[in-house]
Amino acid sequence: MAEALLAVVEDEGLEAASIPRIARELNASTGLVQAYFRSKDELLLFAARHLGDLIRARVAAAVRAAPEGDVRQRLLRAMCVVAGADDERAAEGRIWLAFLARAAFHPALREVHVAGAAEIREHCRRALEAARELGRVPRWVDAEAEAWALAAFADGLAVQRAVAPEAMADDQVRVLLGRYLDRIFVGAGGAGGGGGECV
Repeated sequence: MAEALLAVVEDEGLEAASIPRIARELNASTGLVQAYFRSKDELLLFAARHLGDLIRARVAAAVRAAPEGDVRQRLLRAMCVVAGADDERAAEGRIWLAFLARAAFHPALREVHVAGAAEIREHCRRALEAARELGRVPRWVDAEAEAWALAAFADGLAVQRAVAPEAMADDQVRVLLGRYLDRIFVGAGGAGGGGGECV
């Protein structure tokens, strides 16, 4: 049901994702969908959590694909997923943006978004602290502040990708994230480096 809802949102937008419309997408009865979800809000909340799980799984896979000791590369790959530049689901950014807009006025969806954002920042903070211990990040770097900044930068890229994908290609997002990390990491390639692959 969550996948059916995401497919409808991808094609028609969040407002189209009613229980009857999801039932049609599933070739099922409205009653069947209502047996699991009493309202559209419940269905949207379930789908938002499902979307978060999909992104979380892709972040984990991207991190596993990077060399174990290369904190910068693992962080770069993870943030490429967050920024929507991992070549998996091009329209997923638009779906995420639709849920984000609704979260501003929907407390339960807002809670899901806030928790997801905090999880991303925590992963960034841990990665930066690990890099600092390995001497890849200068001692004076504030890992928590940089985690907030990096997550916000990736979020901004995700919004641009969602709104104007033709103006913000995957490769460009990867380069921008790489250059951002070059500001923090020692010996990461210097000005304009942006080295490393996301996928």
